Amino acid sequence: MLALERFGFITKIQDALHQQIPLGQAIQQAASASIEALSPRTLEDWWYASKKGGFAALHPKGRCDRGQYRKCTPEQKKLILDQVQSTPRIPLTVLYRQWKEKHPLFPSLTTVYRLLEQHQLNHKQRRAGFFPSLSGPTKSFEAPFANDLWMVDFSPGPFLRPPDFPKAQATHLCLIIDDHSRLIPFAAYHGQADTQAFHHTLKQALRRRGIPIKLYTDQGGPFTNDHTKIICANLGVRLLHAKPYHAWSKGKVERMFKTIQDDFENGLRLPGQAAFCLEELNAKFIRWLQVIYHVRVHSSTGATPEERFSKHSHQVRLLDPHQDLDRLFYMRLQRVVRKDGTLRLDTQGYEVDLTLRGLEVELRFDPYRKERIEVYYRDQSFGLARPVNLHLNSQLSHPHNDEAQR
Repeated sequence: MLALERFGFITKIQDALHQQIPLGQAIQQAASASIEALSPRTLEDWWYASKKGGFAALHPKGRCDRGQYRKCTPEQKKLILDQVQSTPRIPLTVLYRQWKEKHPLFPSLTTVYRLLEQHQLNHKQRRAGFFPSLSGPTKSFEAPFANDLWMVDFSPGPFLRPPDFPKAQATHLCLIIDDHSRLIPFAAYHGQADTQAFHHTLKQALRRRGIPIKLYTDQGGPFTNDHTKIICANLGVRLLHAKPYHAWSKGKVERMFKTIQDDFENGLRLPGQAAFCLEELNAKFIRWLQVIYHVRVHSSTGATPEERFSKHSHQVRLLDPHQDLDRLFYMRLQRVVRKDGTLRLDTQGYEVDLTLRGLEVELRFDPYRKERIEVYYRDQSFGLARPVNLHLNSQLSHPHNDEAQR
Protein backbone atom coordinates (compact mmCIF):
# COMPACT_ATOMS: atom_id res chain seq x y z
CA MET A 1 0.00 0.00 0.00
CA LEU A 2 2.81 2.42 0.85
CA ALA A 3 4.61 1.61 -2.40
CA LEU A 4 1.43 2.46 -4.34
CA GLU A 5 1.19 5.82 -2.61
CA ARG A 6 4.80 6.56 -3.52
CA PHE A 7 4.15 5.48 -7.09
CA GLY A 8 1.32 8.01 -7.24
CA PHE A 9 3.78 10.83 -6.60
CA ILE A 10 6.11 9.42 -9.27
CA THR A 11 3.30 9.57 -11.83
CA LYS A 12 2.67 13.23 -10.95
CA ILE A 13 6.33 14.01 -11.57
CA GLN A 14 6.21 12.13 -14.88
CA ASP A 15 3.14 14.10 -15.97
CA ALA A 16 4.97 17.36 -15.22
CA LEU A 17 8.02 16.24 -17.22
CA HIS A 18 5.77 15.44 -20.20
CA GLN A 19 4.68 19.11 -20.05
CA GLN A 20 8.35 20.16 -20.46
CA ILE A 21 8.65 21.21 -16.82
CA PRO A 22 12.18 20.77 -15.41
CA LEU A 23 12.71 17.89 -12.97
CA GLY A 24 13.50 20.09 -9.97
CA GLN A 25 10.40 22.19 -10.50
CA ALA A 26 8.27 19.05 -11.06
CA ILE A 27 9.47 17.62 -7.74
CA GLN A 28 8.73 20.91 -5.98
CA GLN A 29 5.18 20.98 -7.39
CA ALA A 30 4.50 17.37 -6.32
CA ALA A 31 5.84 18.07 -2.81
CA SER A 32 3.75 21.22 -2.35
CA ALA A 33 0.59 19.41 -3.56
CA SER A 34 0.98 16.54 -1.09
CA ILE A 35 -1.25 16.53 1.98
CA GLU A 36 1.43 14.86 4.11
CA ALA A 37 3.90 17.76 3.56
CA LEU A 38 6.62 15.60 2.01
CA SER A 39 9.99 17.18 1.49
CA PRO A 40 11.32 17.57 -2.07
CA ARG A 41 14.39 15.56 -1.04
CA THR A 42 12.23 12.57 -0.12
CA LEU A 43 10.42 12.71 -3.47
CA GLU A 44 13.75 13.02 -5.24
CA ASP A 45 15.00 9.85 -3.53
CA TRP A 46 11.82 7.98 -4.56
CA TRP A 47 12.19 9.25 -8.14
CA TYR A 48 15.72 8.00 -8.59
CA ALA A 49 14.94 4.76 -6.74
CA SER A 50 12.08 4.04 -9.15
CA LYS A 51 14.31 4.83 -12.12
CA LYS A 52 16.89 2.38 -10.86
CA GLY A 53 14.77 -0.45 -9.50
CA GLY A 54 11.25 0.13 -10.81
CA PHE A 55 8.14 -0.27 -8.67
CA ALA A 56 9.82 -2.83 -6.41
CA ALA A 57 12.28 -0.21 -5.25
CA LEU A 58 9.44 1.89 -3.80
CA HIS A 59 8.61 -0.71 -1.14
CA PRO A 60 9.80 0.26 2.35
CA LYS A 61 13.07 -1.37 3.32
CA GLY A 62 12.95 -3.68 6.30
CA ARG A 63 15.21 -3.33 9.28
CA CYS A 64 18.49 -5.15 9.08
CA ASP A 65 17.83 -6.75 12.48
CA ARG A 66 14.30 -7.82 11.63
CA GLY A 67 13.53 -11.27 13.07
CA GLN A 68 16.27 -11.08 15.68
CA TYR A 69 14.95 -11.33 19.22
CA ARG A 70 17.62 -9.98 21.53
CA LYS A 71 15.50 -10.64 24.63
CA CYS A 72 14.65 -14.27 23.70
CA THR A 73 17.28 -16.92 24.34
CA PRO A 74 17.60 -20.10 22.22
CA GLU A 75 16.24 -22.15 25.12
CA GLN A 76 13.18 -19.89 25.38
CA LYS A 77 12.60 -20.07 21.62
CA LYS A 78 12.64 -23.85 21.76
CA LEU A 79 10.22 -23.89 24.70
CA ILE A 80 7.77 -21.57 22.95
CA LEU A 81 7.80 -23.41 19.63
CA ASP A 82 7.58 -26.89 21.15
CA GLN A 83 4.65 -26.13 23.45
CA VAL A 84 2.70 -24.15 20.88
CA GLN A 85 2.99 -26.96 18.34
CA SER A 86 2.19 -29.74 20.80
CA THR A 87 -0.86 -28.01 22.35
CA PRO A 88 -2.69 -26.19 19.53
CA ARG A 89 -5.98 -26.17 21.48
CA ILE A 90 -4.61 -24.12 24.37
CA PRO A 91 -4.72 -20.34 23.82
CA LEU A 92 -1.37 -18.63 23.67
CA THR A 93 -2.25 -16.31 26.57
CA VAL A 94 -2.72 -19.34 28.84
CA LEU A 95 0.66 -20.76 27.86
CA TYR A 96 2.33 -17.39 28.29
CA ARG A 97 0.91 -17.00 31.79
CA GLN A 98 2.53 -20.29 32.81
CA TRP A 99 5.85 -19.33 31.22
CA LYS A 100 5.80 -15.99 33.02
CA GLU A 101 5.08 -17.61 36.38
CA LYS A 102 8.05 -19.94 36.05
CA HIS A 103 10.37 -17.34 34.50
CA PRO A 104 9.59 -13.77 35.65
CA LEU A 105 12.11 -12.36 33.14
CA PHE A 106 10.45 -14.15 30.21
CA PRO A 107 10.22 -12.03 27.00
CA SER A 108 7.11 -9.95 26.38
CA LEU A 109 4.02 -11.39 24.74
CA THR A 110 4.66 -9.18 21.70
CA THR A 111 8.04 -10.82 21.26
CA VAL A 112 6.39 -14.25 21.42
CA TYR A 113 3.87 -13.23 18.75
CA ARG A 114 6.68 -12.07 16.47
CA LEU A 115 8.53 -15.35 16.97
CA LEU A 116 5.44 -17.39 16.08
CA GLU A 117 4.76 -15.21 13.04
CA GLN A 118 8.30 -15.86 11.80
CA HIS A 119 7.78 -19.63 12.10
CA GLN A 120 4.29 -19.51 10.51
CA LEU A 121 2.57 -20.39 13.77
CA ASN A 122 0.21 -17.47 14.25
CA HIS A 123 -3.37 -18.06 15.44
CA LYS A 124 -4.89 -18.72 12.01
CA GLN A 125 -2.08 -21.02 10.91
CA ARG A 126 -2.22 -23.04 14.15
CA ARG A 127 -6.00 -23.37 13.85
CA ALA A 128 -5.76 -24.45 10.21
CA GLY A 129 -3.17 -27.06 11.16
CA PHE A 130 -5.30 -28.52 13.93
CA PHE A 131 -8.60 -28.27 12.02
CA PRO A 132 -7.63 -29.06 8.42
CA SER A 133 -11.27 -29.48 7.46
CA LEU A 134 -11.91 -25.80 8.14
CA SER A 135 -9.92 -24.77 5.12
CA GLY A 136 -11.63 -25.10 1.78
CA PRO A 137 -12.51 -23.37 -1.45
CA THR A 138 -14.59 -20.25 -1.12
CA LYS A 139 -15.20 -19.82 -4.84
CA SER A 140 -18.75 -19.52 -6.05
CA PHE A 141 -20.28 -22.58 -7.70
CA GLU A 142 -23.45 -23.58 -9.51
CA ALA A 143 -25.07 -26.93 -10.27
CA PRO A 144 -25.01 -27.73 -14.03
CA PHE A 145 -28.74 -28.34 -14.43
CA ALA A 146 -32.06 -28.14 -12.60
CA ASN A 147 -32.68 -30.65 -9.76
CA ASP A 148 -29.00 -31.58 -9.68
CA LEU A 149 -28.70 -29.98 -6.23
CA TRP A 150 -31.29 -28.76 -3.75
CA MET A 151 -30.37 -26.79 -0.63
CA VAL A 152 -32.56 -26.71 2.46
CA ASP A 153 -32.49 -24.83 5.75
CA PHE A 154 -34.62 -23.22 8.44
CA SER A 155 -34.88 -19.53 9.29
CA PRO A 156 -36.93 -17.68 11.93
CA GLY A 157 -40.08 -16.18 10.44
CA PRO A 158 -42.43 -13.38 11.49
CA PHE A 159 -44.42 -13.49 14.71
CA LEU A 160 -48.16 -14.00 14.34
CA ARG A 161 -50.61 -12.23 16.61
CA PRO A 162 -54.06 -13.88 16.39
CA PRO A 163 -56.85 -11.56 17.57
CA ASP A 164 -58.10 -13.90 20.33
CA PHE A 165 -54.67 -15.18 21.37
CA PRO A 166 -52.83 -13.27 24.11
CA LYS A 167 -49.32 -14.33 23.11
CA ALA A 168 -47.53 -13.89 19.79
CA GLN A 169 -46.81 -17.12 17.92
CA ALA A 170 -43.30 -17.71 16.55
CA THR A 171 -42.89 -19.17 13.06
CA HIS A 172 -40.04 -20.92 11.29
CA LEU A 173 -39.55 -20.96 7.53
CA CYS A 174 -38.34 -24.23 5.98
CA LEU A 175 -37.08 -23.47 2.48
CA ILE A 176 -35.75 -25.63 -0.36
CA ILE A 177 -34.01 -23.91 -3.27
CA ASP A 178 -32.77 -25.37 -6.56
CA ASP A 179 -29.12 -24.40 -6.92
CA HIS A 180 -29.10 -24.05 -10.72
CA SER A 181 -32.31 -22.12 -11.37
CA ARG A 182 -32.83 -20.48 -7.93
CA LEU A 183 -36.40 -21.77 -8.10
CA ILE A 184 -38.13 -22.67 -4.83
CA PRO A 185 -39.56 -26.23 -5.19
CA PHE A 186 -41.43 -25.62 -1.96
CA ALA A 187 -41.20 -23.57 1.22
CA ALA A 188 -43.56 -23.09 4.13
CA TYR A 189 -43.78 -21.56 7.57
CA HIS A 190 -44.21 -23.92 10.53
CA GLY A 191 -44.70 -23.58 14.25
CA GLN A 192 -41.52 -25.57 14.98
CA ALA A 193 -38.21 -26.06 13.17
CA ASP A 194 -38.30 -29.83 13.56
CA THR A 195 -38.18 -33.04 11.53
CA GLN A 196 -41.91 -33.03 10.86
CA ALA A 197 -41.73 -29.55 9.33
CA PHE A 198 -38.78 -30.55 7.13
CA HIS A 199 -40.40 -33.79 5.95
CA HIS A 200 -43.63 -31.98 5.09
CA THR A 201 -41.69 -29.40 3.05
CA LEU A 202 -39.62 -32.04 1.27
CA LYS A 203 -42.69 -34.14 0.42
CA GLN A 204 -44.46 -31.16 -1.15
CA ALA A 205 -41.34 -30.18 -3.10
CA LEU A 206 -41.05 -33.70 -4.53
CA ARG A 207 -44.67 -33.67 -5.66
CA ARG A 208 -44.32 -30.30 -7.37
CA ARG A 209 -40.83 -30.40 -8.92
CA GLY A 210 -39.60 -33.98 -9.07
CA ILE A 211 -36.70 -35.73 -7.36
CA PRO A 212 -33.28 -34.07 -6.93
CA ILE A 213 -29.99 -35.90 -7.34
CA LYS A 214 -28.45 -34.33 -4.23
CA LEU A 215 -29.88 -32.67 -1.13
CA TYR A 216 -27.52 -30.32 0.73
CA THR A 217 -28.19 -29.50 4.39
CA ASP A 218 -26.41 -28.36 7.51
CA GLN A 219 -25.74 -30.51 10.59
CA GLY A 220 -29.15 -29.86 12.18
CA GLY A 221 -31.05 -32.72 13.81
CA PRO A 222 -33.96 -32.77 11.29
CA PHE A 223 -31.45 -33.35 8.47
CA THR A 224 -29.08 -35.88 10.06
CA ASN A 225 -31.41 -38.37 11.81
CA ASP A 226 -31.85 -41.94 10.59
CA HIS A 227 -35.44 -41.28 9.47
CA THR A 228 -34.27 -38.63 6.99
CA LYS A 229 -31.45 -40.86 5.78
CA ILE A 230 -33.88 -43.72 5.07
CA ILE A 231 -36.23 -41.40 3.16
CA CYS A 232 -33.40 -40.13 0.94
CA ALA A 233 -32.15 -43.67 0.38
CA ASN A 234 -35.64 -44.82 -0.70
CA LEU A 235 -35.86 -41.89 -3.12
CA GLY A 236 -32.35 -42.40 -4.49
CA VAL A 237 -31.29 -38.95 -3.28
CA ARG A 238 -27.72 -38.35 -2.14
CA LEU A 239 -27.84 -36.60 1.25
CA LEU A 240 -24.94 -34.19 1.80
CA HIS A 241 -24.14 -32.21 4.94
CA ALA A 242 -22.15 -28.98 5.17
CA LYS A 243 -19.10 -29.11 7.38
CA PRO A 244 -19.09 -27.01 10.56
CA TYR A 245 -18.05 -23.38 10.02
CA HIS A 246 -18.67 -23.70 6.24
CA ALA A 247 -21.48 -21.15 6.08
CA TRP A 248 -20.25 -19.98 2.68
CA SER A 249 -21.25 -23.32 1.15
CA LYS A 250 -24.96 -22.52 1.81
CA GLY A 251 -24.73 -18.98 0.51
CA LYS A 252 -27.63 -19.25 -1.95
CA VAL A 253 -30.20 -20.39 0.61
CA GLU A 254 -28.97 -17.80 3.12
CA ARG A 255 -29.25 -15.09 0.47
CA MET A 256 -32.77 -16.27 -0.34
CA PHE A 257 -33.76 -15.91 3.31
CA LYS A 258 -32.61 -12.28 3.19
CA THR A 259 -34.62 -11.66 0.01
CA ILE A 260 -37.75 -13.07 1.65
CA GLN A 261 -37.23 -11.00 4.79
CA ASP A 262 -36.60 -7.78 2.85
CA ASP A 263 -39.43 -8.26 0.39
CA PHE A 264 -42.23 -10.57 1.50
CA GLU A 265 -41.98 -10.35 5.30
CA ASN A 266 -41.54 -6.57 5.30
CA GLY A 267 -44.61 -6.36 3.06
CA LEU A 268 -46.65 -7.93 5.85
CA ARG A 269 -46.12 -4.74 7.85
CA LEU A 270 -48.19 -2.70 5.40
CA PRO A 271 -51.76 -1.82 6.39
CA GLY A 272 -54.14 -4.66 5.65
CA GLN A 273 -51.37 -7.14 4.71
CA ALA A 274 -50.75 -8.81 8.07
CA ALA A 275 -51.31 -12.56 8.51
CA PHE A 276 -52.91 -13.87 11.70
CA CYS A 277 -52.43 -17.64 11.35
CA LEU A 278 -50.08 -20.10 9.68
CA GLU A 279 -52.58 -20.99 6.95
CA GLU A 280 -53.00 -17.36 5.97
CA LEU A 281 -49.26 -16.68 6.16
CA ASN A 282 -48.42 -19.64 3.90
CA ALA A 283 -51.15 -18.72 1.42
CA LYS A 284 -49.71 -15.21 1.08
CA PHE A 285 -46.18 -16.59 0.81
CA ILE A 286 -47.03 -19.10 -1.94
CA ARG A 287 -48.72 -16.33 -3.90
CA TRP A 288 -45.61 -14.13 -3.52
CA LEU A 289 -43.42 -16.94 -4.87
CA GLN A 290 -45.65 -17.55 -7.89
CA VAL A 291 -46.57 -13.98 -8.79
CA ILE A 292 -43.36 -12.12 -7.91
CA TYR A 293 -40.26 -14.20 -7.23
CA HIS A 294 -40.49 -17.01 -9.80
CA VAL A 295 -41.27 -14.62 -12.68
CA ARG A 296 -38.71 -11.96 -11.75
CA VAL A 297 -35.30 -11.94 -13.45
CA HIS A 298 -32.67 -13.17 -11.01
CA SER A 299 -29.64 -10.88 -10.74
CA SER A 300 -27.15 -13.79 -10.75
CA THR A 301 -28.56 -15.88 -13.61
CA GLY A 302 -30.03 -13.19 -15.87
CA ALA A 303 -33.25 -15.20 -16.22
CA THR A 304 -36.36 -15.88 -14.18
CA PRO A 305 -36.20 -18.98 -11.93
CA GLU A 306 -39.21 -20.48 -13.72
CA GLU A 307 -37.63 -20.06 -17.17
CA ARG A 308 -34.28 -21.48 -16.10
CA PHE A 309 -35.90 -24.49 -14.45
CA SER A 310 -38.10 -25.15 -17.51
CA LYS A 311 -35.06 -25.39 -19.79
CA HIS A 312 -34.05 -28.60 -18.02
CA SER A 313 -37.55 -30.00 -17.46
CA HIS A 314 -36.79 -32.92 -19.79
CA GLN A 315 -33.96 -34.01 -17.45
CA VAL A 316 -35.99 -33.81 -14.25
CA ARG A 317 -36.62 -37.18 -12.58
CA LEU A 318 -40.32 -37.29 -11.75
CA LEU A 319 -42.08 -39.43 -9.17
CA ASP A 320 -43.54 -42.73 -10.31
CA PRO A 321 -47.32 -42.08 -10.53
CA HIS A 322 -47.95 -45.57 -9.13
CA GLN A 323 -45.68 -45.02 -6.14
CA ASP A 324 -47.14 -44.08 -2.76
CA LEU A 325 -45.02 -41.11 -1.66
CA ASP A 326 -46.49 -41.13 1.84
CA ARG A 327 -45.20 -44.65 2.45
CA LEU A 328 -41.69 -43.61 1.41
CA PHE A 329 -41.74 -41.21 4.34
CA TYR A 330 -42.67 -43.90 6.85
CA MET A 331 -40.39 -44.41 9.82
CA ARG A 332 -38.88 -47.87 10.22
CA LEU A 333 -38.21 -49.33 13.66
CA GLN A 334 -37.13 -52.77 14.86
CA ARG A 335 -39.07 -54.48 17.64
CA VAL A 336 -39.02 -58.00 19.16
CA VAL A 337 -42.42 -59.69 19.40
CA ARG A 338 -43.21 -61.09 22.84
CA LYS A 339 -44.36 -64.64 23.44
CA ASP A 340 -47.98 -63.49 23.69
CA GLY A 341 -47.78 -61.97 20.19
CA THR A 342 -47.56 -58.35 21.33
CA LEU A 343 -44.99 -55.58 21.18
CA ARG A 344 -44.74 -52.03 22.44
CA LEU A 345 -44.32 -48.82 20.50
CA ASP A 346 -43.73 -45.82 22.75
CA THR A 347 -46.29 -46.43 25.55
CA GLN A 348 -48.86 -48.29 23.47
CA GLY A 349 -49.12 -52.08 23.18
CA TYR A 350 -49.87 -53.71 19.81
CA GLU A 351 -50.83 -57.20 18.69
CA VAL A 352 -49.27 -58.82 15.61
CA ASP A 353 -49.49 -62.18 13.83
CA LEU A 354 -48.82 -64.98 16.35
CA THR A 355 -46.39 -66.65 13.93
CA LEU A 356 -43.97 -63.78 14.66
CA ARG A 357 -43.58 -64.61 18.36
CA GLY A 358 -39.95 -64.27 19.49
CA LEU A 359 -38.85 -62.71 16.18
CA GLU A 360 -37.50 -59.23 15.46
CA VAL A 361 -39.86 -57.45 13.08
CA GLU A 362 -39.77 -54.09 11.30
CA LEU A 363 -42.55 -51.58 11.88
CA ARG A 364 -43.26 -49.05 9.14
CA PHE A 365 -45.55 -46.14 9.96
CA ASP A 366 -46.14 -42.41 9.77
CA PRO A 367 -44.57 -41.21 13.04
CA TYR A 368 -46.75 -38.11 13.17
CA ARG A 369 -50.11 -39.91 13.04
CA LYS A 370 -49.52 -43.65 13.72
CA GLU A 371 -52.86 -44.51 12.15
CA ARG A 372 -51.43 -47.42 10.14
CA ILE A 373 -48.54 -49.53 11.45
CA GLU A 374 -47.31 -52.11 8.94
CA VAL A 375 -45.45 -55.20 10.16
CA TYR A 376 -42.61 -56.71 8.08
CA TYR A 377 -40.35 -59.68 8.66
CA ARG A 378 -37.49 -60.17 6.20
CA ASP A 379 -39.20 -57.69 3.82
CA GLN A 380 -42.39 -59.78 3.80
CA SER A 381 -45.61 -58.11 4.93
CA PHE A 382 -47.48 -59.59 7.87
CA GLY A 383 -50.39 -57.18 7.90
CA LEU A 384 -51.04 -54.37 10.36
CA ALA A 385 -50.32 -54.10 14.08
CA ARG A 386 -53.51 -53.71 16.13
CA PRO A 387 -53.73 -51.84 19.45
CA VAL A 388 -54.09 -54.24 22.37
CA ASN A 389 -57.68 -54.38 23.63
CA LEU A 390 -57.25 -54.82 27.39
CA HIS A 391 -60.96 -55.18 28.08
CA LEU A 392 -61.32 -57.96 25.52
CA ASN A 393 -58.25 -59.77 26.83
CA SER A 394 -59.66 -59.67 30.36
CA GLN A 395 -62.63 -61.75 29.18
CA LEU A 396 -60.46 -64.47 27.67
CA SER A 397 -59.65 -67.66 29.56
CA HIS A 398 -56.70 -67.16 31.94
CA PRO A 399 -55.50 -69.33 34.83
CA HIS A 400 -56.57 -66.74 37.42
CA ASN A 401 -60.02 -66.51 35.82
CA ASP A 402 -60.43 -70.29 36.03
CA GLU A 403 -59.48 -70.25 39.71
CA ALA A 404 -62.04 -67.54 40.39
CA GLN A 405 -64.81 -69.56 38.75
CA ARG A 406 -64.20 -72.67 40.94
